[in-house]
Amino acid sequence: MIHMETNTPEPWRGFALTQHRQGIDPTHVQPIQGQIYHLCGPGRSGKSMRTVSEHWVACALARGEVVHWVDGACRIDPARFIPLLEFLEADVEACLARLYLSRGFTLHQLDRQLERLPDELAITRSPMVVVDGLLAMHNDDAISPLESRTLLRRHVHILRELVHQRQTAVVAITGRADGPHTNTRHIEYIQRHAQNHLEGRWQGRRRHRRLHLRHRRTGISGHWSPFHIDPQTRFQFPPPQVIPQNHLPPVDILPLHHRHP
Repeated sequence: MIHMETNTPEPWRGFALTQHRQGIDPTHVQPIQGQIYHLCGPGRSGKSMRTVSEHWVACALARGEVVHWVDGACRIDPARFIPLLEFLEADVEACLARLYLSRGFTLHQLDRQLERLPDELAITRSPMVVVDGLLAMHNDDAISPLESRTLLRRHVHILRELVHQRQTAVVAITGRADGPHTNTRHIEYIQRHAQNHLEGRWQGRRRHRRLHLRHRRTGISGHWSPFHIDPQTRFQFPPPQVIPQNHLPPVDILPLHHRHP
């Protein structure tokens, strides 16, 4: 199995881009290869939890890994990875070329995409697969309850086979069980077959609203704020005489370490 570990990097003093020290430590809730990791949070289809998985994916891409992202009708924007990859001092174009993105606009399209994953991973040997919006299209009026349950069982079976046969870390994103657009039984079914769970909820109001995470297995909890990016000053560099180069340590990237049972 793989375990993502890193030493906490110092904040960049030379850029308008800093790393927060408050909140949950990203290294404590990393995906593990050979497990299904269920992320559930507020927003339609768990939209709020997408930032967490994007952080993990960016770190994997920056280390030269291939990542598969299956978009279950959530309309992922690959440009969202650019600030993260720039922060990690990675080659953005090369990293995005290693991101295999597939979109499903219907539940049956999602079914075909998941069906192809075993053959694709046999070629790419990707250590991570993200399925964003696994339940997004199950509320479609054209899908009967029986068909919905049948396809969900089939999809979870495919993901379990990826985990066991390919030793891949599978991240499945859904809404919360108490969400207005979520089938509670579907969430419970996924939870039973996942080995790790990360739950999110909003705390605060309006501008002060922050995503609070809780890792069910360890009980670790805290706000998710690994990076803070000021879009107006992100590309401003200080004068060299003010911030010497030797005060700019390189950013450590979350590695993927293979761990033998």
